[in-house]
Amino acid sequence: MKKAVVTLLGMISHSKPEYISIDGEVKKIFVDVKQEERAIYRFSDNLNLFSEKLKDKRYINTLALLIDIFPDREIMPIATEKAKEIQEKTLNFLNVNSLALDNTIIINESDYEGIFQQISELLQENKYESFIIDLTHGFRHLPILMIVNLIIASIKDIDKIEHIFFAKEIVPAKEYEIIDLLDYIGLAKLSFVLENFNENYTVGNKLLFKNEKYQDLVDSLRIISGHILANSLKRLIERDENLINETINKLEKLKNDDKKIATFSASIENIIKHLRQIEILKDEKDYIKLFKFSQMMKEREYLLNSITLLNESVGMYCAELLKEVVPNMSNKIDKFIKEEKFSLYKVAQQSKNLIKLKNRFTGHYLDETFPKDKILTQLKLEDNSKLKCLIIDIENLRNNLAHGNSSEKIENVKGVINSLILEYQKIIQVPNEINLEEKIKQIEKHTILTKDKKEKIVPKGINASKEKVDELKSLFGNR
Repeated sequence: MKKAVVTLLGMISHSKPEYISIDGEVKKIFVDVKQEERAIYRFSDNLNLFSEKLKDKRYINTLALLIDIFPDREIMPIATEKAKEIQEKTLNFLNVNSLALDNTIIINESDYEGIFQQISELLQENKYESFIIDLTHGFRHLPILMIVNLIIASIKDIDKIEHIFFAKEIVPAKEYEIIDLLDYIGLAKLSFVLENFNENYTVGNKLLFKNEKYQDLVDSLRIISGHILANSLKRLIERDENLINETINKLEKLKNDDKKIATFSASIENIIKHLRQIEILKDEKDYIKLFKFSQMMKEREYLLNSITLLNESVGMYCAELLKEVVPNMSNKIDKFIKEEKFSLYKVAQQSKNLIKLKNRFTGHYLDETFPKDKILTQLKLEDNSKLKCLIIDIENLRNNLAHGNSSEKIENVKGVINSLILEYQKIIQVPNEINLEEKIKQIEKHTILTKDKKEKIVPKGINASKEKVDELKSLFGNR
């Protein structure tokens, strides 16, 4: 397959037409500056490969340079009729073969949509294996339209665009350094990924990057995204516990090592802060974890996820309530969950139903180990009328949405979920914020001295380094 070089043609500011009189007739001829007055072009260090191909150091413009160093590639100029005419005279003046101009894509500079479409069609041409793009002589809107198309093209195929040349002015009209802007396409895509993850946890499945660090980070965010959107939260914060911390480390390293990242460091900081908030949920009770995630999903407008998690949360709260009011039940339930004899779903459902139905509850609670009558005797001492109403309201909305039966407007559903979350907090009194200070004290308690050297012994999943403690304090404030 062919490889192509696409270049935007300008009017050549330092080469101009002049009018002279020949045999009494005024004619327009092309006059160029002297050879020694032409600009010097050189490639940046990361483009050294092309420096070796330069036959000269001085060129009128980049078109002549591109023809010089890419004899084996198809040159594809993009130009207005007037620009093409001037470029043709330039090449003739230089005794350079002007066949490259035969491939010129003629544009109407005032037809923005038409130009965008022409560039898009060119980049999607299947007959070209890859492109080098030269933006040096693009003017006004042309480079912008090209860049947008390049971002789109690189999303579909990262190998389609090899380089994006731009001649950076070192000394005006005298010296230029050709740099590669391709990294900035990767940055644009990365910025898009980070903002999307911040706003709604989504990461495109087919987003690929030439930069390995970017790719590694995006792959990690994609896995986290998959867990969250599938409500696979226990897996995320317990079984794949290193994933969040490793992702945070990648974000921090990228922010500190790559100066170009500074333009969207705020997005990185927001993700780090949010992942830390998820990370510290690990040691909370299940109903608190589920409630916090329900809030997060509601804020990002994943309404079915939110009400589903709220439904599971109220069920796990009922299990906690049963542990409190029924002697000897707590250890048995925890043991069964740990040994995976019962799923959390079954524990939540059975606990909700027992509190909701009471005497109408049929069968055993979980199994014969927990006689229903003894449990109900204890529950009679509790006033669970408000909790019962909350359970019913949450279940009704969850079932309505899950089975596609809702005819409500989105705004109404959001309002109902928000009301249920507020009612939940009144009845169950979940703290608005996890007590981070308590977490820090828990970490510091596990410091012991061994052979006059401090070692940190911490609960599984918590990094107890002083740096981490300080970082958590800075993220959430000293409370």
